[in-house]
Formats: sequence, structure tokens, C-alpha cells
Amino acid sequence: MQRKKELIIFKIIIVLSLLGFLTSLYLVQSHISPATEGSICDISSTVSCSLVNTSEYSELFNVPVALFGAIWFVFLGLLAWRSMKNKKLVAGMFWWNVFGIGFVVYLIVAEFILKAICPFCTVVHVITLVTFGLIFVLHRGQKKLVSLKTFKTWIAWVIIINLIPLIAFNVGGGEDVDYSSLTKCVTDKGVNMYGSFKCGICAKQKELLGNSFEHINEIECHPQGKNPQTQLCLDKEIFGTPTWILEPNGVEQKRQEGFMSIKDLEEFSGCTFEVKENGSS
Repeated sequence: MQRKKELIIFKIIIVLSLLGFLTSLYLVQSHISPATEGSICDISSTVSCSLVNTSEYSELFNVPVALFGAIWFVFLGLLAWRSMKNKKLVAGMFWWNVFGIGFVVYLIVAEFILKAICPFCTVVHVITLVTFGLIFVLHRGQKKLVSLKTFKTWIAWVIIINLIPLIAFNVGGGEDVDYSSLTKCVTDKGVNMYGSFKCGICAKQKELLGNSFEHINEIECHPQGKNPQTQLCLDKEIFGTPTWILEPNGVEQKRQEGFMSIKDLEEFSGCTFEVKENGSS
């Protein structure tokens, strides 16, 4: 292969790595930020970044999968940049991309299970597949085997950089706040949450309340969800989830759609919540 064409491929991979990195950063930000209006790519119950990006498949060892993706793209771009002067690194790029394809398969399977598509995740998948094709062309042109010693420094840095989020997300975190007194009061007041297992904002609501969410009276509106009450949701004219309705004794007094902060729940239900010094309420 002509050197000029090789350099063009390397530059294309670097640009794609940057695009993949920025897309992954957005998915990380969307994953860890409080839900207000969801993600900009929440189009429907089957086309939603929030649904996939807040599901049980969106984390590995408590770390957002998208963060691992961002790190993956950083190393891919660096490998492409260094390979422009040292062609031996092309073999490392090839196997690094094979590893990335494994993550793509994992996420596609997750989308299949969730019966939903994450558009920005799909962008990442396409970029990974395209870079794999380009790297395959470069790698196929190599005739000599490359020793693993060539990549020992790279391997060390990959391990170190990936250990940082693993430690940050798993060590030294504060105790979870127990909101049970609030959620019990909310339910006692006659507040019901009409939700859907395909609702990304519902997932973030559950994440906020943690184990205390079990005291919330959640009504599943999606016909494919667990114990669905779809007809009730239609009768209540639920057009978006989550929808909170204050309806003591079945008589609706008021409703509110969307994510509820702790303060919002207090104001909506009339309940109060205070955190004591020991972290309990």
C-alpha cells in the first residue's frame, strides 16, 4: 500500500476517534446527570438514549460503559497518531479494535433485550466498525509478526487509566441517603407514579431514590412491562411517563409530569424530609 494512502487512513481514524470520544463523553454526561428532560436523542419508547444509557447494562463494575468507551477512543486515536511513524503499532490498533468490537456486540445485545435503540450509541457502534475495517486493511498489509514487548508500555497505561474510574466509582463513596420516610409519606398521601419500564427518566427517578423507591406506588403503563395496567393509564390520560398524580381515595387533585427532585416530591406531596447527621432521616 502506498505510504500516502496509509497516512490518509491514519488521519481518518484519528478524526473518527475524536468524534467517538465526544459522543461517548455526551453519553457519560447523560448517564450521571440528574434527569430533567432526558436526552436530546429520546425520540420514542423504542428510540431512546436515556432508556439504554440508564439501564442495568449501562454500567460495568459501577462504571458507566460510555466512560470506558471514551477511554477506548483516546487510546485508539493515540495509537493511530503514533502508528504514522511506527507501523509496528498497527498490530496493536488491530487487536485494540477487536476488543472494541466485543463491547459493540455487548451493547447491541443489550439494546435487543431492552427492545430499544440508542441513536448516539449507534454512532459509536458505526465508528468502531468503520475504524475496524480501515485498520484491517492496514493490518493485512503487515507481513511480520510484532512482539508483545512492543506494546508493554501501552498495556501498562491502559490498565492504569482504566483503574482510575474503577477506583473512583467504587471506593470512598458516601453512604446512600435513606429516603424511606419520604417515599412512605408520599404514598400515604395518595401519590401514584405512572411509569414505564421503557422510560429513561423513570430509571433515573429510581436511581435517585435507591432502595427507598420500593415504597412508591408505581403503576406500569407499558403493556410489555411487569403487571401492566395499560387501560388504567389510558383512562387517566397518561401521555408521558413518569406522571405523578395526587389522588387520595382515587380522586385526582393534581398531577405533574417528569423527573422529581427531593424538593419537588416534598412540595408536590406536602411531605417533609430531613437528613440527620448520621445520614438517616
